[in-house]
Amino acid sequence: MLSKFEFTTAILFGAGVINKVGEEAAKLGDKVMVVTYPDIRRIGLLDKVLKNLKESKLDVVVFEKVEPNPRTTTLEEGAAIARMEKIDLVIGLGGGSVMDSAKGIALASSGIASIWDYMINQAEVKGVVPPIIQVPTMAGSGAEMTSGAVLTNWEMHVKKPVGHPRLQAKVAIIDPEITLSVPLHQTKAGGVDILFHVLEPYLTDAAPTMLTDGIRETCMKMVVKYLPRAIAHLDDLEARTQLSWASTIATSQIGLLGGGGGSPTCHGIEHALSGYYDLTHGDGLAALFPAWMKSFNKVREDRFKSLGKNVFGKEDGLNAIEEFLERVGMKLRLGKLGCKLQHAQVIAELTIKSSPMLNDHPTPLDTNAIVKIFQDSF
Repeated sequence: MLSKFEFTTAILFGAGVINKVGEEAAKLGDKVMVVTYPDIRRIGLLDKVLKNLKESKLDVVVFEKVEPNPRTTTLEEGAAIARMEKIDLVIGLGGGSVMDSAKGIALASSGIASIWDYMINQAEVKGVVPPIIQVPTMAGSGAEMTSGAVLTNWEMHVKKPVGHPRLQAKVAIIDPEITLSVPLHQTKAGGVDILFHVLEPYLTDAAPTMLTDGIRETCMKMVVKYLPRAIAHLDDLEARTQLSWASTIATSQIGLLGGGGGSPTCHGIEHALSGYYDLTHGDGLAALFPAWMKSFNKVREDRFKSLGKNVFGKEDGLNAIEEFLERVGMKLRLGKLGCKLQHAQVIAELTIKSSPMLNDHPTPLDTNAIVKIFQDSF
């Protein structure tokens, strides 16, 4: 069986490496758009980055209107500015929403089609997609290492992926020191996202391999060890560093070495959930995960046993995950997050409409199965 891996993003990792952003950007473009959200200016990080870019003689435009679960309408506004300003480099400075927005803006700026047209495969890339530098400000999404983005058409309540090889970042500048400013709840939600990025394919994998399992188990053990430390002491740089490494590896091609498979099908359901209710992604995952696991644990008993033994040192992987979520204050329920039980069918239909990965679930994940997971998560 042929396996192909491409690793085209240069990683600059370490405390203080944020000061390299101007040097790296100058290698790729002359006129830069920094895509971010307002909080990054508030904490002083945007000014620091802008100073660094200008010291490298770069012309800089700032787009700081990104919201959580980024809207296609917001990205259209950013893409129009990028076209008008003739931007030749895009920098994403923020969490997953910002980095996905940087990808969407770069893609849509390459032509006149809307980002939605690309999302529904009604447009093809014909122009030049500006290169991208990603600067994650928290450990969580791992979007700095992927060529896809998950964006929301808020009018339709459809949150779905879009991807293209040119959306893979040329450079990822990962500075754990700047993650020290991430508040408690975002730290927890980000940690859950890291864990589930590897846990979902690990559990659903029908033909696991030793190397892929080893990489995934190591990433999970890093979260299990260091997320509680980061929660207890938000200024723990070592914990933040290890979580940043786990986040970066979890979504990258490195995490697939060895040929293992599996699919993030719980992510598929959560995308419909947060596209409808505008939830924090990690919160939605944490609320859905126990019911999601129980939807197929009987047909993947071996995987749950491996999880328990190799990651937690326990017999029951399912209970170990639930105990861990409680330990880090993320044992959540959909009702407490503002979801409505009567919307179960709507969420199930949106999941089917927006998530292409559902066919890889170990048991049929049709509307009835999704409705049950939704209901059991209340």
